[in-house]
Amino acid sequence: LQGPYIYALYRQYGFTIHEISILFITGYGSSAVFGVMVGSVADTLGRKNTCIGYCLIYGACCLTKHSSSFSALLFGRLLGGISTSILHSVFESWMVSEHRRRGFPAAWLTQTFARGTFGNGCIAITAGLLASWLAGMFGMVAPFDAAIFCLSELSC
Repeated sequence: LQGPYIYALYRQYGFTIHEISILFITGYGSSAVFGVMVGSVADTLGRKNTCIGYCLIYGACCLTKHSSSFSALLFGRLLGGISTSILHSVFESWMVSEHRRRGFPAAWLTQTFARGTFGNGCIAITAGLLASWLAGMFGMVAPFDAAIFCLSELSC
């Protein structure tokens, strides 16, 4: 929902290219550092709980976009990196472990991921259109607020 608006929001807040690059590097660095630990955390807390944690962590990341404080946005990028690491590993491992735990046929897993990939593309296009409309109507922070709403629904 909000990916294309991060840079524009930082520019709107008056940050220089150098400051914006620090914010982005913090997010990528956070993902690299915490990505190593995500598997262990998921094994300890459980995959479902870690996925719910993703919703909370990324929701907090989106909330920081309401602040024009460099420190708050830096903290948000740190949270964003952590949540990105969770997003790109734990959800799929949760799906695979639940599939096996319930004894479903292996062929179903391939079909599920294929359908999920197609559905993800459709949702991404729809979310992009919605985010563009929201940003045009309510400002650059609106797509982040919409993401918070979606994440709160997913974590229930």
